[in-house]
Amino acid sequence: MIADDHKVVLDGLVALLQEESSFSIEATAHNGRQVLELVRRHPFDICLLDINMPELDGIETTRLLKEERPEVKIIILTTYDEKEIINRLLQIGVAGYVLKNSTRQELVNAIKKVAEGGFYFSDEVQTSILNDYAQAEKPSKGEPEVMLTRREIEVLDLLSQEYTNDDIANALNISFRTVETHRKNMMQKTGASNLAGLLRYAYSKGLLK
Repeated sequence: MIADDHKVVLDGLVALLQEESSFSIEATAHNGRQVLELVRRHPFDICLLDINMPELDGIETTRLLKEERPEVKIIILTTYDEKEIINRLLQIGVAGYVLKNSTRQELVNAIKKVAEGGFYFSDEVQTSILNDYAQAEKPSKGEPEVMLTRREIEVLDLLSQEYTNDDIANALNISFRTVETHRKNMMQKTGASNLAGLLRYAYSKGLLK
Protein backbone atom coordinates (compact mmCIF):
# COMPACT_ATOMS: atom_id res chain seq x y z
CA MET A 1 0.00 0.00 0.00
CA ILE A 2 1.12 3.55 -0.75
CA ALA A 3 -0.06 6.59 1.23
CA ASP A 4 0.49 10.25 0.34
CA ASP A 5 -1.84 13.21 0.66
CA HIS A 6 -0.80 14.73 -2.68
CA LYS A 7 -2.66 13.03 -5.54
CA VAL A 8 -0.02 13.94 -8.12
CA VAL A 9 2.71 12.39 -5.98
CA LEU A 10 0.58 9.33 -5.22
CA ASP A 11 -0.31 8.76 -8.87
CA GLY A 12 3.33 9.21 -9.83
CA LEU A 13 4.49 6.64 -7.27
CA VAL A 14 1.89 4.14 -8.45
CA ALA A 15 2.94 4.60 -12.08
CA LEU A 16 6.60 4.35 -11.14
CA LEU A 17 6.30 1.16 -9.10
CA GLN A 18 3.86 -0.57 -11.43
CA GLU A 19 6.75 -0.80 -13.88
CA GLU A 20 8.34 -3.31 -11.50
CA SER A 21 6.79 -6.70 -12.34
CA SER A 22 7.57 -8.20 -8.92
CA PHE A 23 5.49 -5.54 -7.12
CA SER A 24 1.74 -5.61 -6.58
CA ILE A 25 0.15 -2.36 -5.41
CA GLU A 26 -2.95 -3.44 -3.53
CA ALA A 27 -4.24 -0.08 -2.30
CA THR A 28 -3.59 3.65 -1.97
CA ALA A 29 -4.54 6.11 0.76
CA HIS A 30 -4.55 9.89 1.21
CA ASN A 31 -4.32 10.07 5.01
CA GLY A 32 -3.40 8.05 8.06
CA ARG A 33 -6.96 7.08 8.97
CA GLN A 34 -7.48 5.53 5.55
CA VAL A 35 -4.25 3.57 6.02
CA LEU A 36 -5.44 2.11 9.33
CA GLU A 37 -8.88 1.26 7.94
CA LEU A 38 -7.37 -0.53 4.95
CA VAL A 39 -4.82 -2.45 6.99
CA ARG A 40 -7.53 -3.63 9.40
CA ARG A 41 -9.44 -5.14 6.46
CA HIS A 42 -6.65 -6.46 4.25
CA PRO A 43 -3.23 -8.03 4.82
CA PHE A 44 -0.36 -5.97 3.40
CA ASP A 45 3.31 -6.94 3.40
CA ILE A 46 4.66 -3.39 3.11
CA CYS A 47 3.21 0.09 3.61
CA LEU A 48 4.94 3.05 1.96
CA LEU A 49 4.02 6.13 4.01
CA ASP A 50 4.51 9.88 3.73
CA ILE A 51 4.96 11.79 6.99
CA ASN A 52 3.00 14.97 6.28
CA MET A 53 -0.57 13.64 5.95
CA PRO A 54 -3.87 15.06 7.27
CA GLU A 55 -5.96 13.58 10.11
CA LEU A 56 -3.13 11.27 11.20
CA ASP A 57 0.44 12.06 10.20
CA GLY A 58 2.91 9.38 9.16
CA ILE A 59 4.52 9.17 12.60
CA GLU A 60 1.27 8.53 14.48
CA THR A 61 0.05 6.21 11.73
CA THR A 62 3.26 4.21 12.02
CA ARG A 63 2.93 3.97 15.80
CA LEU A 64 -0.65 2.71 15.60
CA LEU A 65 0.17 0.33 12.76
CA LYS A 66 3.01 -1.28 14.71
CA GLU A 67 0.72 -1.69 17.72
CA GLU A 68 -2.11 -3.28 15.75
CA ARG A 69 -0.21 -5.07 12.97
CA PRO A 70 3.44 -5.48 14.03
CA GLU A 71 4.07 -7.86 11.13
CA VAL A 72 3.48 -5.11 8.55
CA LYS A 73 6.76 -3.61 7.33
CA ILE A 74 6.78 0.17 7.01
CA ILE A 75 8.92 2.32 4.72
CA ILE A 76 8.81 6.08 5.19
CA LEU A 77 9.07 8.11 1.97
CA THR A 78 9.43 11.79 2.80
CA THR A 79 11.30 15.06 2.36
CA TYR A 80 12.01 15.27 6.11
CA ASP A 81 15.59 14.41 7.11
CA GLU A 82 15.58 15.86 10.65
CA LYS A 83 17.42 13.69 13.16
CA GLU A 84 14.64 13.85 15.75
CA ILE A 85 12.01 12.56 13.32
CA ILE A 86 14.29 9.79 12.05
CA ASN A 87 15.15 8.64 15.57
CA ARG A 88 11.51 8.64 16.65
CA LEU A 89 10.47 6.49 13.70
CA LEU A 90 13.39 4.12 14.26
CA GLN A 91 12.27 3.66 17.85
CA ILE A 92 8.74 2.87 16.66
CA GLY A 93 10.14 0.25 14.31
CA VAL A 94 10.19 1.34 10.66
CA ALA A 95 12.06 -0.94 8.29
CA GLY A 96 13.04 1.77 5.84
CA TYR A 97 13.41 5.54 5.48
CA VAL A 98 13.83 6.93 1.96
CA LEU A 99 13.97 10.57 0.93
CA LYS A 100 11.78 11.79 -1.91
CA ASN A 101 14.79 13.06 -3.85
CA SER A 102 15.94 9.45 -4.26
CA THR A 103 15.97 7.76 -7.65
CA ARG A 104 13.38 5.24 -8.79
CA GLN A 105 15.99 2.49 -8.55
CA GLU A 106 16.82 3.35 -4.95
CA LEU A 107 13.15 3.18 -4.00
CA VAL A 108 12.81 -0.18 -5.76
CA ASN A 109 15.92 -1.45 -3.96
CA ALA A 110 14.52 -0.27 -0.63
CA ILE A 111 11.24 -2.11 -1.13
CA LYS A 112 13.00 -5.30 -2.21
CA LYS A 113 15.39 -5.17 0.73
CA VAL A 114 12.58 -4.69 3.24
CA ALA A 115 10.49 -7.43 1.58
CA GLU A 116 13.42 -9.81 2.18
CA GLY A 117 13.37 -8.98 5.88
CA GLY A 118 16.13 -6.37 5.83
CA PHE A 119 16.32 -2.63 6.42
CA TYR A 120 16.99 0.26 4.04
CA PHE A 121 17.88 3.87 4.74
CA SER A 122 18.91 6.57 2.26
CA ASP A 123 22.55 7.63 2.47
CA GLU A 124 21.69 10.96 4.09
CA VAL A 125 19.56 9.18 6.68
CA GLN A 126 22.32 6.66 7.42
CA THR A 127 24.77 9.51 7.96
CA SER A 128 22.40 11.15 10.44
CA ILE A 129 21.89 7.87 12.30
CA LEU A 130 25.59 7.03 12.49
CA ASN A 131 26.56 10.53 13.62
CA ASP A 132 23.96 10.35 16.36
CA TYR A 133 25.14 6.93 17.50
CA ALA A 134 28.80 7.97 17.39
CA GLN A 135 28.02 10.91 19.67
CA ALA A 136 25.88 8.82 22.02
CA GLU A 137 26.49 9.50 25.67
CA LYS A 138 28.87 6.97 27.21
CA PRO A 139 27.64 4.86 30.14
CA SER A 140 28.62 5.82 33.67
CA LYS A 141 31.69 4.29 35.30
CA GLY A 142 29.53 2.19 37.57
CA GLU A 143 27.70 0.55 34.66
CA PRO A 144 28.97 -3.01 34.04
CA GLU A 145 30.56 -3.82 30.70
CA VAL A 146 28.55 -6.07 28.39
CA MET A 147 30.59 -8.78 26.71
CA LEU A 148 29.63 -9.84 23.19
CA THR A 149 31.16 -12.93 21.66
CA ARG A 150 33.24 -12.81 18.48
CA ARG A 151 30.39 -14.41 16.54
CA GLU A 152 27.85 -11.94 17.93
CA ILE A 153 30.05 -9.05 16.80
CA GLU A 154 30.31 -10.61 13.33
CA VAL A 155 26.51 -10.81 13.16
CA LEU A 156 26.23 -7.24 14.45
CA ASP A 157 28.64 -5.96 11.80
CA LEU A 158 26.58 -7.54 9.03
CA LEU A 159 23.35 -6.16 10.52
CA SER A 160 24.88 -2.68 10.36
CA GLN A 161 25.47 -3.29 6.63
CA GLU A 162 21.72 -3.99 6.18
CA TYR A 163 22.15 -7.76 5.74
CA THR A 164 18.98 -9.79 6.29
CA ASN A 165 18.98 -12.82 8.59
CA ASP A 166 19.15 -15.07 5.53
CA ASP A 167 22.10 -13.08 4.14
CA ILE A 168 23.94 -13.39 7.46
CA ALA A 169 23.29 -17.12 7.67
CA ASN A 170 24.76 -17.61 4.20
CA ALA A 171 27.72 -15.29 4.81
CA LEU A 172 28.72 -16.95 8.09
CA ASN A 173 27.67 -20.48 7.11
CA ILE A 174 25.28 -20.82 10.04
CA SER A 175 21.55 -21.51 10.27
CA PHE A 176 18.80 -18.89 10.16
CA ARG A 177 17.76 -19.96 13.67
CA THR A 178 21.30 -19.41 14.95
CA VAL A 179 21.28 -15.86 13.57
CA GLU A 180 17.99 -15.19 15.35
CA THR A 181 19.45 -16.57 18.58
CA HIS A 182 22.49 -14.29 18.32
CA ARG A 183 20.23 -11.27 17.75
CA LYS A 184 18.05 -12.20 20.73
CA ASN A 185 21.08 -12.71 22.98
CA MET A 186 22.59 -9.35 21.99
CA MET A 187 19.28 -7.59 22.68
CA GLN A 188 19.14 -9.16 26.14
CA LYS A 189 22.77 -8.37 26.95
CA THR A 190 22.58 -4.73 25.89
CA GLY A 191 19.02 -4.02 26.99
CA ALA A 192 18.14 -2.87 23.48
CA SER A 193 14.51 -3.19 22.39
CA ASN A 194 15.15 -2.99 18.65
CA LEU A 195 17.90 -3.00 16.04
CA ALA A 196 18.37 0.78 16.24
CA GLY A 197 19.07 0.53 19.98
CA LEU A 198 21.46 -2.36 19.43
CA LEU A 199 23.42 -0.42 16.80
CA ARG A 200 23.47 2.65 19.02
CA TYR A 201 25.05 0.59 21.80
CA ALA A 202 27.59 -0.92 19.40
CA TYR A 203 28.72 2.46 18.05
CA SER A 204 28.92 4.03 21.49
CA LYS A 205 31.14 1.14 22.61
CA GLY A 206 33.35 1.26 19.54
CA LEU A 207 32.30 -2.23 18.46
CA LEU A 208 31.42 -0.88 15.01
CA LYS A 209 33.15 1.81 13.00
